[in-house]
Amino acid sequence: MGRACVPTFILILFSLLSVGVAEEEGALAGIFETKHFDVKYHPGSRAGAAVERDSAHAERDFADICRKLEFTPDGRFQLCLYDDVADLQKRTGLAVGGFTSGRETHVPHGNDQTRYHELVHLVSGQLPHTGSEAKSRFLTEGLANALLEYVHGIPVRAVGKYYLDRAELPALGTLVGGDFYAWQKAHPKMNGYDIAGSYVRFLLDEYGMTKVKRHYTGTPAKKVFGVDLRALEKAWRADLDEYVLRPEVKLLLADRHGHPRPLPAEIVGKPEDWRSLIDAKLRPEQVGQWKRAEGKITATHPKGQATWSVCELGEEKFGDCAVRVRIRTRGIGAGVQVRLGKGACGMVVGNGTFIYRNDQPAAAPGAKRVPPVGEIEIVVVRRGTRMQVWVDGGKQVEADVDGSPQPVGIAVHTGTADFLKVEVRTLD
Repeated sequence: MGRACVPTFILILFSLLSVGVAEEEGALAGIFETKHFDVKYHPGSRAGAAVERDSAHAERDFADICRKLEFTPDGRFQLCLYDDVADLQKRTGLAVGGFTSGRETHVPHGNDQTRYHELVHLVSGQLPHTGSEAKSRFLTEGLANALLEYVHGIPVRAVGKYYLDRAELPALGTLVGGDFYAWQKAHPKMNGYDIAGSYVRFLLDEYGMTKVKRHYTGTPAKKVFGVDLRALEKAWRADLDEYVLRPEVKLLLADRHGHPRPLPAEIVGKPEDWRSLIDAKLRPEQVGQWKRAEGKITATHPKGQATWSVCELGEEKFGDCAVRVRIRTRGIGAGVQVRLGKGACGMVVGNGTFIYRNDQPAAAPGAKRVPPVGEIEIVVVRRGTRMQVWVDGGKQVEADVDGSPQPVGIAVHTGTADFLKVEVRTLD
């Protein structure tokens, strides 16, 4: 095992003698040899202290990847370890979390997921070409995540299913035929690597590794799979459509993307149960601060005013009901409200979510806060004298309130907000 057998005091002396030059040049002068890797690190670093662990895991990953790819490349490889992502970026000058070039991989030490992903690039990059078709970066990243299969604990197929259900899954031709990295940069909130992983995972499950490798190494899809890209996309989407997305995974993915969590079925009901109040008559307490245009209601409450700016919508009164409101804040200093009269107010402010009854707090606050700039969905549910406030799909607070029928009201305190959606549903 080469340097692994060198006495410890010699390694320490080597580090002390080398550290000055290494720091000056940014060099990874420490070397730890394994069966397949020269593992490099900066002497005196945390990565150097953990080199045995990372080296052992790299050999384990290498064997697993070679088994899955049914291919073992010849020769030795370089594995460069850094203390963390910031250290990697500083020393390489690249704004990435890890990368592979030729027979050399660069990763933060201790990051098992990134190391495995990059080692797939390392091994698959040695596959012999089988055709002249240019390699798609979508397939390159897709193969790495397909073999990883679980990214941050979530199956890559689940991510594809999540986007499919939201009608946000991009067209396959856009991803395969264009500049995938440019597309990912233009869509930073979408997890393109897992979309790619879900596609390649489908190909592996449907056609097997031998055919996928031929396509990956330059043979056109029609020649390998017997069908064109359009047919493959149709089959991939059908496969995702049958995938069962567990509720807990759906909630986690919604949180990751900043999407509102799905509400319980007993609150959501059916689409036809909801009635929009966006076009209802505006009945503001402070005329001039509320206006309606382009399908939304906008409130502007000047700084220096100590009271809420309240606007009721129409004159119809509601008893047991659910009110769902989508709000875009454009510089909110204090907060927003959804209310059923003064005795049943749900408010989201800078220090949490509250229920107020006649200007007095009725329960301990929930954790969700109003974004000064951004979007938020508030759902107020009242049954009898009991009221709940849900924010972005999560229940924040519940308390006793006034149960008398009242018009739906909305309010802001200091700043500007657009009410993009205001809907009400009567509850039996």
